[in-house]
Amino acid sequence: MDGAPLETRDDTGNGEDPGDGGVSEQSRRLPAAAGLVGVLVALVAGLWLLSLTGDDGASTGSQGSDPQDGEPSEIPTTSSPLREPDDMVEVAPAAQEPAGAPPAEPFSGLEGRLVYLSGSQVARVDLSTGALELLPINATESPLQIADLEFLSDGKRTVGIRPTDEPPTVVLVASRAVVVPAAHPMVDYWVVTRPEGPNGLMYMAGWQSYSSLAGHLMWVAEAPPGTELVTGGESGVLVVPPVGSTFRPTVSGFEITSDHRALANRGNLLVEQRCDEKLACTVVFLDGDTGEARDLPRDFVDELHEISISPDGRWLLNDTSPAWLFDLDTEELRLLDVGGYGRPQWSEDSASVAWLTTDRTPTLVVMETEPPEGEDGSHLVELAGLGADPSPGTTFLLDSTLSLR
Repeated sequence: MDGAPLETRDDTGNGEDPGDGGVSEQSRRLPAAAGLVGVLVALVAGLWLLSLTGDDGASTGSQGSDPQDGEPSEIPTTSSPLREPDDMVEVAPAAQEPAGAPPAEPFSGLEGRLVYLSGSQVARVDLSTGALELLPINATESPLQIADLEFLSDGKRTVGIRPTDEPPTVVLVASRAVVVPAAHPMVDYWVVTRPEGPNGLMYMAGWQSYSSLAGHLMWVAEAPPGTELVTGGESGVLVVPPVGSTFRPTVSGFEITSDHRALANRGNLLVEQRCDEKLACTVVFLDGDTGEARDLPRDFVDELHEISISPDGRWLLNDTSPAWLFDLDTEELRLLDVGGYGRPQWSEDSASVAWLTTDRTPTLVVMETEPPEGEDGSHLVELAGLGADPSPGTTFLLDSTLSLR
């Protein structure tokens, strides 16, 4: 009996008959490999094209990025700019200001140093830079010559300074006392105290330059309550009772110098107030050498405060607020726009007068006596913010090098 033919099988177990026109395994793999290669070639070409436009793409894609994010890593490409090596980049030294930077603004238009009392310390300010140095006031019990000391006083104490030292020596000369230069041949300084207050008794004693600060003072006398002092540079001191005559201290007491009330003195020059029996008063400038007395302008003396005379005897300053300046040579009267009440101090050449105002903002005022045409000659230096405000009513020192810029 004839049986049905069996299907032929290959070694792999597939039941395909090669004689029936089927595709072999090898013939089917060739097209697949060719397709894969094509895909890879297209991918590489796409990446190459993407790299050519990498710069534009990077700038476009960074618009929405967070500025606080770190810088993206830079992939070198043929279109990427070359960076300069670090050693070729010019770096300015840290201490060197950039070229063309504006200079630091000066503290004031003055050069020199200002020294004044500030509480329990002495302040020294460089007027060109504003640099502040605070000097402690030291107590001393050692014999200390006073001939080379300069005095600062705020009416309640006197401090002695030796500016030649670096830093300057600062010592308390007298507490609740004022030290005043004397014109007496046997006395170099008067020490004036008023322990009961400004209206109490005034006690005066004197010493010579070879006496030590801790030594004995020559006792002089006591002045009546309400007595005032009139000082004038190196020309000594006058004692003025509330009304009437003027006295001068001596080693034996007080002697009368004038029947009128002194307002200012310097050497033989004197400003005094003269009143008649009806108390009608005038203020005159008196030259002690010639005896000539000149009436001063009414506006100048309408309000009286502290009148001072310049070292050359030409200028008078009435330290009111605002202050008045009178030229004795030309009889020109100037109303100064700046306030007074600051115990004025003249330059040695009489070219300027200076004072401290402490009523509002602590300010140094320097006023030129003969300013350039078209200028008022005032120079104001505000001291607020330095951390050392002047004591009210303090006197002060200006270095001899003080000058205008």
